[in-house]
Amino acid sequence: MTAKMLREPRVLINRSSTDLLHTNEVKSFDSRGMACPYPSFETVKAMNSLKTGDVLEIITDSDESALKSIPTVCDNRKWEFSVIEEEKDTWRIRIRK
Repeated sequence: MTAKMLREPRVLINRSSTDLLHTNEVKSFDSRGMACPYPSFETVKAMNSLKTGDVLEIITDSDESALKSIPTVCDNRKWEFSVIEEEKDTWRIRIRK
């Protein structure tokens, strides 16, 4: 049996003035298995419960959510964010309120 080779996480989109890759999140949720637009809805709901400066992490297996819908939500609300590709078909989005 061979061990699964993990690659270094790769930042695909970075619209943050700070390094969100190495920031501890205050809240996180796993949206794997959720179809668009539900991860975006859950992101807004979670962000509304955070204080300014807090970081939310979303884990998703949806390229639509990771690369389009959640970044659009963040841009529209002027939230800083980074999209990090963990492995094939798995992304982490870190958002600072």
